[in-house]
Amino acid sequence: MFEGSGDIDNLVAMNSQINRSGGKWYSLEQEWAKALADGKTVKVKIEPKYAGDNIRPVSFDIEYEINGIEKFMRMKNQNGG
Repeated sequence: MFEGSGDIDNLVAMNSQINRSGGKWYSLEQEWAKALADGKTVKVKIEPKYAGDNIRPVSFDIEYEINGIEKFMRMKNQNGG
């Protein structure tokens, strides 16, 4: 959707289920894309959260704003988000 490569060169490892159609991450990107298509301003800040020495995030803290309305969500990096 936002023209990422889809290869292993992504910033962090993400559970594929949350990033596919119907997944929570996918749905969030759909919300952002619709807002942009409607001419709205979208700002996003994503912070991966790690546990111990894991190189794969256990969750993501996502702060985003659409036309000045701020939202926050924490998404687990596992099936179901």
